[in-house]
Amino acid sequence: MERLLVHIERLLIPLLAALLALITAGVFIQVLLRYLFATSFLWGEELSLFAFIWSVFLGSAICSRRHVHFSFDMFDTLLTGRAAAFQRLLVDLAVLAVTVLLVAAGWDFSRLSLQSWSPALGITLFVPTVIIPLAGALMLVVSVVDIARDGRALITGAAA
Repeated sequence: MERLLVHIERLLIPLLAALLALITAGVFIQVLLRYLFATSFLWGEELSLFAFIWSVFLGSAICSRRHVHFSFDMFDTLLTGRAAAFQRLLVDLAVLAVTVLLVAAGWDFSRLSLQSWSPALGITLFVPTVIIPLAGALMLVVSVVDIARDGRALITGAAA
């Protein structure tokens, strides 16, 4: 399962780079048009916003796999063996609860967005919001893998 997550991350990194390039180009063109030619196009701003939303949630999924999110690590130096594994397991279970909520609430939000349309691009708002449950599902898989790893460490007493 860990190898699958690595492959997914390898696919997501170029997508994130493309989204960042899209945001940068969209905002740059918007500024040029607005200040040099006294005109603008609304869909560029909306497209940049949607790309930003996707970047945030995909980046969160990658950060979740890399374990670089904000965390309480003051016990990491104090605890060893089974105690450390138990502490990590508790954190993983809390993360799992949040990701389940993210998937469920994100899906409900995305379904509601099917009925709304973006004013400038004319697309359903499902497109920018569907990333919420998708990224949540990726984080959920990461959490399950982490729980399995820390559960094994708790049972065996080995370092995870």
